[in-house]
Amino acid sequence: MNRIKNILLLAALCALSLSCAKKTSTPLNESAKAYFDAWMEVHYPDLQPTALGCYVISETQGTGELLASQENSPYLRVHYVLSDLSGNVSATSREDLSKQLGAYSETSNYFPAIWRREDNALSAGLDESLETMRVGSRKKTIIPGWLSSTQRFDTPEEYLANVSGTNYIYDVEVVEIIKDIEKWEIDSLGRYIEAAYPDMSVLDSLKFGFYYRQTAAPDSDKEFPNDTTIYINYIGRLLNGKVFDTTIADTAKRYSLYSSSSTYEPVSIKFNKDDYTQIKMGTDESDVIDGFAYTLSKMKSHESGIGIFYSGLGYGSSGSGGSIPSYSPLIFEIEIVDKK
Repeated sequence: MNRIKNILLLAALCALSLSCAKKTSTPLNESAKAYFDAWMEVHYPDLQPTALGCYVISETQGTGELLASQENSPYLRVHYVLSDLSGNVSATSREDLSKQLGAYSETSNYFPAIWRREDNALSAGLDESLETMRVGSRKKTIIPGWLSSTQRFDTPEEYLANVSGTNYIYDVEVVEIIKDIEKWEIDSLGRYIEAAYPDMSVLDSLKFGFYYRQTAAPDSDKEFPNDTTIYINYIGRLLNGKVFDTTIADTAKRYSLYSSSSTYEPVSIKFNKDDYTQIKMGTDESDVIDGFAYTLSKMKSHESGIGIFYSGLGYGSSGSGGSIPSYSPLIFEIEIVDKK
């Protein structure tokens, strides 16, 4: 009977929030908080709020290092599930869950994501939830909309008065703390190089965070003159071998990237031997990332090679679309070919 009363209360408050939304004098989050509190009363009446006002649904303790402050754990590798209050999953790093939901995609990345905590990069509610976690722990937390911003205030009342957003639930498992993200990437590259190419070592880096491996010798030792137009085929991969881009149709089909609207043929490159950062791609002469351009600068006529570099020469903290996660070292296999 009490549950029925609570459901009726939630419905009534939902209607109230809609009517209040029309009044410009309604304080920020007044109706949103009324709805949220009623939803909590229906679904989790016994949960107690955290200091900021989040609610922990479940928690499995880990035995690793305590995350604590942003200074102690500025970067994290995590598995996560993000959902709304109805349980609808909008994002996850878990492959098994994606398959269960029928949302699995071969082009998506299912491995621990890297999150930056420093400089308040995460929302206030999520960051508070992480503070008490350890490496190996897993926690499921309800975060109200007014704690979903990266803004920081001193009290829960200030968040309510200044921030609006969407309620959500984060299910997070902490895999690793990363103290120095650049060192972590460079070390990852070094391990990859020594495992993939036993005749190479970390000492073979041509510049910080960059390696080049020739796979087919050129037919000439002459450098391309400035403003020369050459043509290349390429395959872009993550360190785990996952292909995210290619000019080759068969490769695109093999890795479920193929699109009938795309053209799979060698792409033009406008070469610049004096300043590799001015190398351009395609008929529109688009800029290319530093590591890709530097790979090309090391190549000559009909040469094939592999450029391997850290994200500082790639897409950095932002990544690219859904195919290249943040802080991802990249591999580009490039072949200089004749124009089709």
